[in-house]
Amino acid sequence: MAQNPFYHRGPVRDPDYFFGREAETEQVAHLLLVSQSVSIVGPRRIGKTSFLYHLLSEPVRSSFGLTAPGHILALLSAEGLAAATVSEVYAAFLETLAEALPAAERPPAATPDYHGLDQTLKTLCARGCRLALLIDEFEALAGNPALDPSFFSGLRGLATRYTLSFVVASQRPLISLAFADRSVLSSPFFNIFATVPLGLFTAEQSRAMTTALLERGAAALPEAALGAVAALAGPHPFFAQLAAYHALEMARTLSVWDESATARLAERFAQEAGPHLQYAWHNLSDDERYTLANLHIDQRDPGARETLRQLEEQCLILPTPAGWAYLSATLRRFVRCQEVRGLLQAGGPFVIDLNRRLATAEGIEFALTRTQFDLLAFLARRGGRVATNRELEESIWHDQYVDDPERIKAAIKHLRRALGPYGACIVNQRGIGYALRPRTECEP
Repeated sequence: MAQNPFYHRGPVRDPDYFFGREAETEQVAHLLLVSQSVSIVGPRRIGKTSFLYHLLSEPVRSSFGLTAPGHILALLSAEGLAAATVSEVYAAFLETLAEALPAAERPPAATPDYHGLDQTLKTLCARGCRLALLIDEFEALAGNPALDPSFFSGLRGLATRYTLSFVVASQRPLISLAFADRSVLSSPFFNIFATVPLGLFTAEQSRAMTTALLERGAAALPEAALGAVAALAGPHPFFAQLAAYHALEMARTLSVWDESATARLAERFAQEAGPHLQYAWHNLSDDERYTLANLHIDQRDPGARETLRQLEEQCLILPTPAGWAYLSATLRRFVRCQEVRGLLQAGGPFVIDLNRRLATAEGIEFALTRTQFDLLAFLARRGGRVATNRELEESIWHDQYVDDPERIKAAIKHLRRALGPYGACIVNQRGIGYALRPRTECEP
């Protein structure tokens, strides 16, 4: 059996399996040709590490004239340098540069300090070399408390003095990184970078990547499986590879792809994608969580424009002709299961905005009276548990409570009518009261 061609456990190192990013590759290559430092920015799992390996690949370097001996490109992962000493960081720089050169062309061993790095760069540049130091996981380096503004200013000085450029990859723009020492931001080092964002693919690019990798793996997926992959993953390169990987594993054991196969794929995908979505959610601010959960309403609020832009940068939403939309159905379902201050999401498909007193379901906004809104919110707070007629009466009419089951019946009837097809989510437990169905049971 041929090897599964989809990558989802680690970065893509084989250039034959790297897909897309042609515009970003050309932009970075042209910047390196003139020794311009570059900041690669994109959320976790968008493919930053794979992109750095792509830049180092022989086909890319040959295409843009970045080959040795005139150009030296060296890749350093800063993941293990978050607590390193200054000397250890300089040693990592020197070792990375040395490993990028043939043994016979390596300069003499230097002391692991600023002077040693300066002398090494001077030796290499005297040979007519342009140097590029690619630093992955740059957050770790920038947040290292041992590295003060003078350290980064020294790097700026080296980039100015020699034909040296830095290519740093981080999840957030450099200016917004949460440094251990805020004064680090005062270093001019952070002003020398041209920013190149890595974002989502288009839907067409994502589909093309899936089909291209299937061809390279001498494999195929039925159209129904390809559609399921697109719906589950959206145009996110990592999630598309993750979904396609499991789809292919399943398809190899099935004679036909049916609805049950799509359901099993969704379950497998959710299990593996869940921790990545949880990581993204954990790193959102309260405002970002509120806007993401209340996307249909907040996108009409001019005050939410900056938050929407940040969510787009984090590849959680994407623009459509109808407005902002979730990355995928999987993300939308995930968000609906989260607790968000100011919102109720526990009842069926509803999102209830307590601040604006608005209720929506799947992007549909309902025109509710005050009583109808309060009734729906009370049922949502019950989390699917039955509320008795008396509890409903007291929650809505308070001191105006009367033991009249017909009054609550009429209120429920009017609420169901206002909710249209979603009114079926409100179910009656005869002789007891009412509840909201779980969301999977009442989505129309």
